[in-house]
Order: sequence, then C-alpha cells, then structure tokens
Amino acid sequence: MTKKVYMDHNATTPVDPEVLEAMLPYLKDCYGNASSVHEWGKEARYGVEKARMQLGELLGVSESTLTFTSCGSESNNTILRSVASRFAGQGCHIIASAIEHPCIYRCLEDLENQAEVEVSWIEPDGNGVIHPDRIAEEIRMDTRLVSIMLANNETGVIQPIQKIAQMAHEKGIKVHSDTVQGVGKIPVDLEELGVDFATFSAHKLYGPKGIGAFYARDRSWITPMILGGGQENRLRAGTESVPMIVAFGAAAEKSKRVQQEEAELLVAMRDDLEKRLLESIPEALVCGKEAARLPGTLCVCFPGIMGTYLVLDMAEEGIAISSGSACSANQSKPSHVLIAMGIDSELARGAVRLSLGRANSPEQIEEVANTALRLIQNQKEHPPEEETELDLLSLCD
Repeated sequence: MTKKVYMDHNATTPVDPEVLEAMLPYLKDCYGNASSVHEWGKEARYGVEKARMQLGELLGVSESTLTFTSCGSESNNTILRSVASRFAGQGCHIIASAIEHPCIYRCLEDLENQAEVEVSWIEPDGNGVIHPDRIAEEIRMDTRLVSIMLANNETGVIQPIQKIAQMAHEKGIKVHSDTVQGVGKIPVDLEELGVDFATFSAHKLYGPKGIGAFYARDRSWITPMILGGGQENRLRAGTESVPMIVAFGAAAEKSKRVQQEEAELLVAMRDDLEKRLLESIPEALVCGKEAARLPGTLCVCFPGIMGTYLVLDMAEEGIAISSGSACSANQSKPSHVLIAMGIDSELARGAVRLSLGRANSPEQIEEVANTALRLIQNQKEHPPEEETELDLLSLCD
C-alpha cells in the first residue's frame, strides 16, 4: 500500500525541507561540542544560540528566557516539578484543566501520590473552553500555579490564556501553559499572553522529534531534572544536541514567515472537510465547533461507530488520521477530553481527529471525505464482532 494522504499533523509533522537543509551541516561538518572553546565548539555554539534567538523571535521573548530540552513532556515535567520543589513543606496547590495532555496530568498525579502537591482539576464547558471564573473559584491561600494548555491536542480548542493569566496574577499566582500544539500554528506572543512558564516541541512545527524547550520568565524558579554539566545555564545538563536545536530554530523561523498565509489555507480546507462530512452525516458532532480552534484541527464524533476502527480502515486506504481516544492502551475507552466536555461516552467512542498541515492540498479534501463516509457506512452495516485492545502509540500526542 502506498501512502496517499497524511492528516495527522497534531501527532507529528514532517520535517520541512528548509529545516532539514539547515540541520544537515551540523550532522556532518559542524560536529563540535557546543561547550568546547576551540573553533569547532564555537561553531556549534553559534548554531545553538542562533536557534535560541530564532525561537525567541517567534515567541516574542528574550532568548535568555529559553532552555532547550528533549521534548515537550520533559519541559512540562520540569516546570511542574520545579514548582512543587520550590514549595516543598509549605503547601502547594496547583490548578489544572481536566483536558490537559497526559504528560501534565500524569506528572501531577505522581506529585499528588507523593504528597508534594494538591491538584484541583477544572472541567471545560461543552465547547471545551476553560473559563477563568471556574479557576477563580478554586483558588486557595496555598495556590502556587495555574497550568492550562493553550490549545487542546484532540479538539484544537484554544483557551483564553491571557484572561486566565491576568486573573491569576491579580492573586499573586504563577501561570504555566503547555503551548506545544499552538506554537507555529497560531500567533503566540508569550509577553502578551502574560504567562510565567511555557513549553514547546519542534516536531509539531515541522522540526525533528527529540527536541523541545521551555520558557521561564524567572529562571530562579527552575530546579533542574537532569544534573551534570553546566549546559543550558545549568538548568538542563547534558551535551546539547546541536543539529536538533539548529533544526528547531529553523522551524521557528519559517513558521514566523508563513504562519498567517498557512493558517488561512488550513481553515479553508478544514471547513470544507467539515461541511462535506456534516452534509452526509448531520447527526455527527464537531467537538468545539462554537469555540476558537486551531486552523487545521477537526475532531468529529460519528454516532454508531468505533473511531479506532475507522482510523485503521482509513490507514488501509492510505489515509492517516487518528482517534479521539488519545494515549490509551485500550483504544475502545473514550477520550478523557471528550468526556470532560460532557460528550456521551458512546458518542465519544466514535471520535476521530483529522489534523491538516503543509502536506495537504485542497484537492485532497474530497477524497478524504468520500473515503471516510464510505467506511463509516460500511462499519455501520458490518459492525466489528468484538472490541480489541489496540496499542496505537501514534495517538500519544
């Protein structure tokens, strides 16, 4: 089978050719250790610091506030564990949303189990939006941090982070946002958002996997998770992966250039795809339809089917999409995000996510819609005999 259409950009994006071109010299000729003082090391250090500057320009912050890590999950764990460590023995209450990525809620669950923090989980409204007043209701004297993602990886719903940050700061509370899904797709100015901490990952904006970063307005709040040498201003030990960092910078630079034009095209394609699906299946539910969403994200619940089987059937046709049941070993279990939104569990089991990106063209929309509709009808006529447990690691996004 030949791959035909890739619509799983929220899981990962292909490396952009310009990004690969920028990265290749640091895999071949510019091989020095960025901590070395000789010419080879200086050349590598230049690549690292240029990338830090490029990322800072995309995010509207000084490069001195950015620290490179291996991924978004490491970045999120670093922020959350740093806050818990700072207030050890003093009482540490953290407010987070019930729709966070697993690297947030599993980290917080672990900290709770170790009695290092107490967590209040805020549920969204029916459109997947976290309202500031709901957060305000949970604030206590020992509330130290509010952690709300910028955009949800399953629904694409964008949160009112600026309003949340303003409200929290009025109470003297720090704010963290997992911005992994938003950066590169929508304008993200961290100074305008007003957050104290934020996290990013290159492979969501056409960079390689294995490189992430975090923003800390005040670096004194960070307790390193990895100890060793003095790399990354002593906040993240380990020899820098110079080629990956350079690629991250190049991806950030290109995103800044093409973001607006790209977003307009993605919105048009997503809306066309959504229209085609709903015209044939009007009872389908578009998750977060009335909220602001990422330009290329479409999460739809189809009644009477299993979304995971539709994902597999589409894959057999050469079309890559994903299930709404993200990061679950038993993929028949409905998504925690959709359940938190109040969507019926049976309907939520019929969820799929189509996430568009640079790999897509308007000409592909009709093909994808027609294929999905045909396979949905086939599943309704010939329902699976039994539910099988699937381990679809690509859903862990």
